Amino acid sequence: MILFVKMDKVGASLLRWLTMLIWFFLMAKLTAASRGENVSEVFILKKNEGEVFQNENGKFLGVRLHKNHHQMVMDNGLVQVTLSSPGGDITGIQYNGIHNVLETKNREGNRGYWDVVWNVPGNHIAYDRLKGTDFNVIMEDEDQVELSFKKTWNFTNGNSSAPLNVDKRYIMRRGSSGVYLYAILERLEGWPDMDMDQIRIVFKLQNDKFHFMAISDDRQRIMPTPRDRLDAQRLAYPEAVLLTNPANTLLRGEVDDKYQYSCENKDNRVHGWISENPPVGFWMITPSDEFRAGGPLKQDLTSHVGPTTLSMFTSTHYSGKDLNTKYRNGKPWKKVLGPVFVYLNSISSLEDPTTLWEDAKDQMSIEVNSWPYDFPQSEDFPSSNRRGNVSGQLLVGDKYISDSPMWASYAYVGLAAPGGVGSWQREAKGYQFWVQADEEGHFLIENIRAGHYNLYAWVPGIVGDCRYDVIIYIQPGSDVKLGVLVYEPPRNGPTLWEIGIPDRTAAEFFVPDTYPTLVNKLFINQSTHRFRQYGLWERYSDLYPKHDLTYTIGISNYHQDWFFAQVPRKMGNHTYQATTWQIKFEIENVTPSTGNYTLQLALASASASELQVRFNDRRANRPHFTTRLIGRDNAIARHGIYGLYWFYSINVPSHLLRNGNNTVYLTQSRSKSPFGGIMYDYIRLEGPPDTGLISLQ
Repeated sequence: MILFVKMDKVGASLLRWLTMLIWFFLMAKLTAASRGENVSEVFILKKNEGEVFQNENGKFLGVRLHKNHHQMVMDNGLVQVTLSSPGGDITGIQYNGIHNVLETKNREGNRGYWDVVWNVPGNHIAYDRLKGTDFNVIMEDEDQVELSFKKTWNFTNGNSSAPLNVDKRYIMRRGSSGVYLYAILERLEGWPDMDMDQIRIVFKLQNDKFHFMAISDDRQRIMPTPRDRLDAQRLAYPEAVLLTNPANTLLRGEVDDKYQYSCENKDNRVHGWISENPPVGFWMITPSDEFRAGGPLKQDLTSHVGPTTLSMFTSTHYSGKDLNTKYRNGKPWKKVLGPVFVYLNSISSLEDPTTLWEDAKDQMSIEVNSWPYDFPQSEDFPSSNRRGNVSGQLLVGDKYISDSPMWASYAYVGLAAPGGVGSWQREAKGYQFWVQADEEGHFLIENIRAGHYNLYAWVPGIVGDCRYDVIIYIQPGSDVKLGVLVYEPPRNGPTLWEIGIPDRTAAEFFVPDTYPTLVNKLFINQSTHRFRQYGLWERYSDLYPKHDLTYTIGISNYHQDWFFAQVPRKMGNHTYQATTWQIKFEIENVTPSTGNYTLQLALASASASELQVRFNDRRANRPHFTTRLIGRDNAIARHGIYGLYWFYSINVPSHLLRNGNNTVYLTQSRSKSPFGGIMYDYIRLEGPPDTGLISLQ
């Protein structure tokens, strides 16, 4: 056997690593001897150090599969993964001297598993762990092992499990420091109705080792323990607690809530945990959004106290049941979820453990650039040569801004299932493919699965949603060139005044500081994430104890004077009062002959809300416009700065307005819950068409 090692230049480190290498080799020989094996191929990889045990040919060692009646073990020398058979749960992951990075205090089926939240319409929700009943080896050689764990549903199962056929797949590859996971879910024609609100993968790591969590460059921290949460003070809902006696005293007085670590799909590429002793990272890498629900802005959970790491494929978080999770009328359905990659890495104890995060980002880039993978064996997962591309250029045509079409700079452009304008954000069953255009609006969407789609888009700084009405058919190898497309956003007349930025969020509005006793220190002095602090909905009642918000065009500043969420006022004894905001403005030369005005109203979020709009008559029995009851996204309680996007173009007859001073009254009339309310994205009052009126801003 030949040992290839790149030694550390520091003498002390050299001695240490030589000792470790000899120890690993001897332990491997002893382990193999106990199995009755002939050890000719043993290695361990220290990725950041480049230290590798290799075989005598200088190659990574092959993948091995060990089988018995109750479990399967995939081992490539770097990582050893144990799965229950035929259930298909991951019960153990051995890496870098840690016998099992998963929580061994949990029962085996509660360490690494798939599950769905589902229900028969009208019934209570249920959880299905998608346990396999049949097992197959799909591929087995030294380069790759792929395993399949299947569950087949039939009518005799009744409501004991979700009406789904399930094929869970696990892949281990030569030289790969981790395991790939994907699943094919299927419903056959004629199967009973169901709602499927959540599909995910869950990993629960060793509580005594993994304490440091990393979600992004600016969201990383030492986390409390599950015990800390049990001893904590419960807040307004179960997920949020105030840490009163944590083992790490530096965390005392902080709020912990898993929703504070949510992330948009488009940014959720890698997250996970770091163990300091030994320094090991455990990461969930998601190389593509194509199989996620709700589009690139859909927000979802990542990692949180447990230590828990998730791969969320679909959920009603930040959307509610408006996200289409209903399966009806016996229509068949099939979808491939994944593959995602569980990646493990390690460094020496002399290095900064946070460098594991940088390495995980590098590995994430490798996975993203390798998409779509060419190694999954299922025919339901098409490789690149069985996919197609779509390209074009998007312009914006708004004559009140420019005489000629403008570039749709940095527009989000995507393909999703055919539907109405903006329907992609409420769509869960199909695949979606999104890119961000360049400064001139040019876009190229690659590696699209075969099928038929609508093309959708929205443009930062431009109100509304765009849809290309022609159905686009993608066939294997197709290259669809759409040429120049012009989006004409909602517009009936010149802008008289506007509030906010049309970017589908409330981030530009005033977000207050939270109470000093309810902070998460991670978000202190972070302008980007200040909205993630707990309890911000209650600050409205502090700032406006008796009178509601009044905003005066030309005087007020929406960064400082427009509260980020219109919520009920707290009255005491768990009662709340509806709130009415006012927008005051001036108009000259209003006459019945001038024609109608338009109020363009975009909402970034709505939860159990009804927005009523009145012009110059606060006490009008019937509002001039109402959204009626809308929204279940719960973004206010879950520390989101937006949920689902709602857009309304409201006709304003000129007789409702006056020469001189005017007021728009915005009433959020529902007040049953402190978390009910709306977030505004953008409001614009337009004059009658082609009147030559001058903007008041």
